[in-house]
Amino acid sequence: MPYITVDLLRKRAEHNEGCLRDLKEITLHQQDLEAITVINDECKELEILYLQNNLIGKIENLFHMKHLWYLNMAINNIKVIENLEGLESLKKLDLTLNFICDLTSIQNLQANQNLRQLHLTGNNCRDIEGYRYYVIDTLPQLETLDSEDVGKSERIRARQEAIPVRIEVDRQRKAVEEEEERKRIEKELGIEKERPKDEKGETLYGHNPEDRLAAYHDMQEQINKDKNKEPSRFDKIKEDMKVKTPSQEEEMAKYGRYMQRNQAGLKYELNEVGPNVVLVVSVPKFISTALIECDVQPTVIRVTIKGKVLQLTLPQEVSPDNSKVTRGQVDGRLRVEMPMANFDLKAEERQRIRNEIIKEAKEAKEPALKERTTTKSKPFNNSQW
Repeated sequence: MPYITVDLLRKRAEHNEGCLRDLKEITLHQQDLEAITVINDECKELEILYLQNNLIGKIENLFHMKHLWYLNMAINNIKVIENLEGLESLKKLDLTLNFICDLTSIQNLQANQNLRQLHLTGNNCRDIEGYRYYVIDTLPQLETLDSEDVGKSERIRARQEAIPVRIEVDRQRKAVEEEEERKRIEKELGIEKERPKDEKGETLYGHNPEDRLAAYHDMQEQINKDKNKEPSRFDKIKEDMKVKTPSQEEEMAKYGRYMQRNQAGLKYELNEVGPNVVLVVSVPKFISTALIECDVQPTVIRVTIKGKVLQLTLPQEVSPDNSKVTRGQVDGRLRVEMPMANFDLKAEERQRIRNEIIKEAKEAKEPALKERTTTKSKPFNNSQW
């Protein structure tokens, strides 16, 4: 999926019921995106945007996002810091592990007066001598650079070293421009260098944006070939031997009831708590929430975790529309609260009073029983005979 689409945005905005107009936060990481599109017009109220671990080569189409204060574009193919002047509220910018070589491009962030945190770890520009002094002197509004606080003494030193550092940065900029011009001319002339191969004949890719993008395209091409390839006889036998999980409709048609399933072998607790039926599943905390699906029906709940199904019949009929699903931030546990459809508050109150009466009756019997067991019987006197 090389581009952002409205369907993708709605899918990733499930926490906001798929509504994009007032969406505040969205995560689009690991989507193989090559460019930023659509989001600028569809999500103007966005405050937090995660775009890390994609293939984006240029920062663009974000100028309408006046409320955006955190932008994460780590692990992409960014070469130049640009087109962020319109982000008036930007406070935190993460560009970790990109390919930024031209350090002078940070001058484009001078208009972002609210910027307080900047992360450039893993970029080639950090190897330039005096890199930190140059950034601090160019962006005096920064409080943190690469997770390290900027102190007063460091600001003074940055001003003192400004001239020699700028000379070195300018020299590096010219070298970068020459390299980019050389690549552009080679592309115009149709000159393509053959990539080296290892001992097994597999292609070796370099650490640069072009090779990273080429590796992705080659991988996708191979995947498409494998999909279109006619399966062998062994593959067909293997596919037939796979145990397929039937749908709930298929189960009901075949068995007349829903079957209990726990394919992943997870620990869980299913209890009635007040007016709710509560299911707590011990999901490993490192499993992404995006890999978990929860389907609540009136008499059955089906939780799918990484393709493995946990299906349980419910002790009471519930209301699916009013059910609530939450995930523990510390332990990762999944909690599903399902309100009972026909919950009777009076019945619950009667049961509570009944339990109290039984408890009081037991407590009243215990002292009498204790007195009988502790009373000593009179000793037998032989002299009476």
